[in-house]
Amino acid sequence: MDARDTRHTSDTKGTRATGPIVERIFGDPGSIAPSVEKAWRDDFILELRLRSVNGQAIGDALMTVETHVAESGASAHEAFGQPKAYAGEIASATAAAGSGWAVSATTIAGSLLGLLGMFLSVAAFTGWLEGEPVEVSTGGLVGFGLVILLASTAFFTATLRLLAEHRWIVLPIPALLVGALVGLFVLLEEPLFELPVPAVAAAGIILLVASVALSWAEQPADLDQVSAPGRKPSVSTFSQVAAAAIFPLMTLVLLLLTWVLHLIVT
Repeated sequence: MDARDTRHTSDTKGTRATGPIVERIFGDPGSIAPSVEKAWRDDFILELRLRSVNGQAIGDALMTVETHVAESGASAHEAFGQPKAYAGEIASATAAAGSGWAVSATTIAGSLLGLLGMFLSVAAFTGWLEGEPVEVSTGGLVGFGLVILLASTAFFTATLRLLAEHRWIVLPIPALLVGALVGLFVLLEEPLFELPVPAVAAAGIILLVASVALSWAEQPADLDQVSAPGRKPSVSTFSQVAAAAIFPLMTLVLLLLTWVLHLIVT
């Protein structure tokens, strides 16, 4: 019997199953569907995420696949076909598309504020190390505008799908971006004006705090974690804080790198 014909039967068994399969479920998609090939499982989850399916619905669908694969011995690809196509069927059949945590205006605003705060904090720290005010050049402004533009477009579903389906594109992007920024700084290095380090640092900290506040207010309590049927997501306070404070954490890493480079150069 084809897996598609027994989907609902398998789903019912999966959601009510007890025993080894359920006992291995603690929020990790790999634990929910250990018998499913990782590549198929990852593509399946990614497609459901792109369709903003919530974590519990994803966990339920994974359990359906896991139950059938474990009982039949067939691979997920043999039983359910291409993961993207099957994910589309699941999203439509269960009306779960759009029920999960999706990118919103708050997401974009919080991320852009965090990005701006990170740049200002690093600029202020660099100025403090060098004992000089923060110089703002044409190249710096154009480069920052380029980064903000790219960061904004990265939130579009079409962009996320393009990157997910052509993952090789991701590899050269950091090098190309750094090269473009260095080129802008070199070609347009003439200073436009200077800003005092304390003012830039204060602005950076305020923006970082604002980004954390927006992220914290927006994120669901369970972080929309993929969870098995009948199981509540196990989200720790550390996970919630880390998810909201991603930009301050990245800023700390950049400040450390800046300090190390300063020590090497001087």
